[in-house]
Amino acid sequence: MKKILAAAILSLSLLMALDVLVIDSAINTDEATDHTDNALYVERAKAILEGKLLYRDVETKTPPLINYLLVPPVLFGGSSLAFELYFSFFVVLTVISLYHFLSSVDRRFAFAAAISFLFIPTTLATPTLCRQDESIVVFFFILPLLLLYAHKRKGLYSLLAAMGVWMKMHSVFLIPPFLLRQRGKELARHLLIMAGTSLVIILPFLVLAFNDFTWYLKFYLLGEGEELQGISVWRILDSQGITVPGMVLIGILGVVLVGIYVWQYKKSLWRCILLSMMAYFIIYPKIHYEYFLMLFVVAAPYLIERRKHIALLYVISALTSITLVIEQRYLDWKTAHYAYGIMVGAALLCMLAVDVLLIYLARECCAHESWLDDIDIDGHPVMTAR
Repeated sequence: MKKILAAAILSLSLLMALDVLVIDSAINTDEATDHTDNALYVERAKAILEGKLLYRDVETKTPPLINYLLVPPVLFGGSSLAFELYFSFFVVLTVISLYHFLSSVDRRFAFAAAISFLFIPTTLATPTLCRQDESIVVFFFILPLLLLYAHKRKGLYSLLAAMGVWMKMHSVFLIPPFLLRQRGKELARHLLIMAGTSLVIILPFLVLAFNDFTWYLKFYLLGEGEELQGISVWRILDSQGITVPGMVLIGILGVVLVGIYVWQYKKSLWRCILLSMMAYFIIYPKIHYEYFLMLFVVAAPYLIERRKHIALLYVISALTSITLVIEQRYLDWKTAHYAYGIMVGAALLCMLAVDVLLIYLARECCAHESWLDDIDIDGHPVMTAR
């Protein structure tokens, strides 16, 4: 544990120093090309502190809970350093949690999974160079799965998964495969927990700001709203005038997810969630660089037994990082024009390669058992630590 903590603090501290002392002062000097969403975080946090209602009194395009979790760094000044320290804390918490909970099954694999996830470039860049709130989301995303696998806390899984959906929508991937494993009164209990938790969180916004609150639901679930952004194949094609309707892609994703759930839910919950997320990253039109954190935190523990598979996660992170740099400068900010066709073409090839690698890893997941597949999560004793 101490080695993991030291490695996390040292690596993140070095990147924070690089970002605040060098990059912000020498590179990010134009507000029009700000690479972070910190101004939005400050605006929403200040509205909360002033007693205003999200969605109604301040434009909000995210689920409600994440905005309340962004209040602490604003209370401490809302500076770049305040956000980076706060976001990095949650990444450290995530890495420690991976080791703490999974070490009850296998200390060696748990340690390797935690270290592997920590040093994926996306993990290090998101709280520091990118300064994005997915650094918080990833902890709450993986926590219910870890609690379930380590301690069989099914009720807590339902509660935290439901809360996670109203933090960022990624936690929705935790819910269907879990509910499919439940029967009778147990299924009704978990549905009640999830529905009750959701209702408590969203009722004030449904009552007081219905239209504004439901806007982001339409955006994420139906593809309505702003122009397509992000680093998916579909976004890059769309920027070149080749548009695949968002509703078509979302419909295809829905069919693929149902197929994965029917095929895999009885075999392995962790694998089922991982496969569904791989499908999401291949098919869904609006994918941002930082979203890959959620994929990596599920994939690293599951794939840790095979070094080649972990290496491919690092390749995916590198390819998405290259795409992010090109996408921002050529498509979002439009500040770079040199060799436009070559650079945008390179971004497209990077994302096509990412999709191919995800398909390959999905195939490998189905072909090989993982150490996490050995764990009975339905109430029987956990395997003894190896």
